Amino acid sequence: MIIRRSDLQKIFEHCEREYPNEACGILSGSGNRVDTVYSLSNENPSPAFYRIDSKDHFRVIREMREAGKELIGIYHSHTGSPAYPSPTDVTLAYYPEAVYVIVSLMDRKNPDVKGYIICEDTITEVPMNILQDER
Repeated sequence: MIIRRSDLQKIFEHCEREYPNEACGILSGSGNRVDTVYSLSNENPSPAFYRIDSKDHFRVIREMREAGKELIGIYHSHTGSPAYPSPTDVTLAYYPEAVYVIVSLMDRKNPDVKGYIICEDTITEVPMNILQDER
């Protein structure tokens, strides 16, 4: 997955704002390149679980389709565990084509971020290529 540093910073800021609960959002773009970060609401705020608010989810999917963009990723934070899919994350991975980006806030000053494809209980790490923003 290719993501601009400024977009990654938006994700980190959203995760920090929602702490101690998990934050969540959607990443759109083309191919494997992120061009828009949608910071969404956690329908059931919790430090150990996330569910993207259904109204936000449908609104964003509609906006993406109208713009000709694809859902290429879903992100969420882990407030007290590593950036690795939990058993719940694996069970609820409904988009096998998406990269599941997990931000660990175990060290809040230095968040750890990793991406995974989760398909039929198989977890495959995906490299996160972070681009410097153009000036």
